[in-house]
Amino acid sequence: MAEWKVATSEHFEMYSQEKESEVVDFVAKLERFNMLLTYFSGVAQERPGRRLKVYWVRNANQVQEIIRAINSGVQGYYVSATPYGAIAVVPGETKARGSRHAGADKQEGIDPEEVIFHEYSHHFMLQNFPVALPGWFIEGFAEYYGYTKMDPNGDIRLGNYAESRTAEINYFGIANLEKLLDPNERSGIGSFYGTSWLLTHYLNFDPARKKQFDGYLADVQNGMPSVDAANKNFSGGISQLRKDLDKYWRGRNFKFQTLSNVRDYDRAKIKVTPLPADESAAIIQSIRFYSGGAEDKTERQRLRGFLQDAAKSQPQSAFLKAFLADIYYQNDEDDLAIATAAEALTVDPSHHRARLVKAVSLMEKAQTLEGGDTKRNELSAAEAKVTPPDPDGTIVVTASRNAQSQPLWAEALKLISAANRADPDDPYPLYLYYEYLRRRGEPLNEVAVDGLTKAHVTSPQYTPFRFALAQAFSAEGDNKSAAALAKAMAYSPHPSTDRRIARALLKRYECLIADPKAACDFKVLTAEEEEKEEKAAKDKPA
Repeated sequence: MAEWKVATSEHFEMYSQEKESEVVDFVAKLERFNMLLTYFSGVAQERPGRRLKVYWVRNANQVQEIIRAINSGVQGYYVSATPYGAIAVVPGETKARGSRHAGADKQEGIDPEEVIFHEYSHHFMLQNFPVALPGWFIEGFAEYYGYTKMDPNGDIRLGNYAESRTAEINYFGIANLEKLLDPNERSGIGSFYGTSWLLTHYLNFDPARKKQFDGYLADVQNGMPSVDAANKNFSGGISQLRKDLDKYWRGRNFKFQTLSNVRDYDRAKIKVTPLPADESAAIIQSIRFYSGGAEDKTERQRLRGFLQDAAKSQPQSAFLKAFLADIYYQNDEDDLAIATAAEALTVDPSHHRARLVKAVSLMEKAQTLEGGDTKRNELSAAEAKVTPPDPDGTIVVTASRNAQSQPLWAEALKLISAANRADPDDPYPLYLYYEYLRRRGEPLNEVAVDGLTKAHVTSPQYTPFRFALAQAFSAEGDNKSAAALAKAMAYSPHPSTDRRIARALLKRYECLIADPKAACDFKVLTAEEEEKEEKAAKDKPA
């Protein structure tokens, strides 16, 4: 097997075993795509963010192998739920066809470029538009830009015919637009992605409708229900919009835009370096960790065994020891996490990940010694309850001080500070400083809130940063800002624990906006409870 290498540019870190020239070409193509999104989405200045880690693996079979989902049909994916930065996994060839690498002509299936363009569109939208957007448009935006084609002569074609999505509409028909536009609607939309693509395409290429669409988005972001905003802004309401969309679909006269001689990305800015042997040996395990393995008990045990053997065979690898310490931490084995991170720091006293893992493990142990709540749900309250802060503005975790815990807190703070000094742009140490204050029951200070704000601006894709900042704003009495942060996640088109937490938080903040002295406690629903609540709302007479 060829060695793994990493190619670094302004917005990307690409890990691959392909030839250096091919990796550089692919990264340059992604940078051109970023320029395209920046221009057409009207971003005057990009928000500061972390590079997206892109893992370019052999084929779709390997993609599915990594996430242990053989024959699932998954061609590639994007994960934002990691404090170390978002990742995307893309195949060099799809399971359905035999093209050698991204960009090759395809006969059938999904082109790997479509996979990464779709996923990066999500990343770009979350980074530069961290506001409440309707779920259908979140997917429609990614579908619309995901079919962008970059020709060898330098031309870029935008708004291309989406074969897989038109096939979906042919099979299911155009979705009911009222259901599509309703963020609470989860069932009965067979052509969700296809209709989202079609509607986005139509609104982009019809000047009058595009202006109306801008008004619709503005009203949604200001709190108006999506269906009401559509009926208000689209001439003729949703019923006329559906008729016009049907006509647009039947005509099949889809427009696309060609941009000629778009400047290339300066390849001299792309730095390619070989990945160290210890990191290369564990790269598949790293992808699994970032792809949900940290939350899956069975996968954690697999990773634990692999890394124990790997670290034993390479005792001078700070990377493997820090990675293993992270698994111990995720597995609630705090003593092992602290000891193993300390071993990593003995090998490399400035190892960034080892510092952070040891710091958070020390905080967990300190809380355990004090009898505090150590539930790891990234909220200031237990997962099942969204509770108000104390009247004095502090967020308190019930705990009692003791002599054993004090050195642990002190060392944790020292490690967090050292990590922040070493990399001031890394949002995770900024978040951990907030966590340090929260877990100790100390009042939030300006440094903590400013740090949380920077963490969220840098990585708005990561929901724990968003939730923490929302709670900090609420603790300071700014429930409008807190509600705006919760709303963006509450409107996600994909059901998840994060979405359920965001919806509970949003209810709480809206309740406090109406009456700052109200109790405003809201339970985080289970998936089953959420489904029952939505069904009851639909069945309720108007």
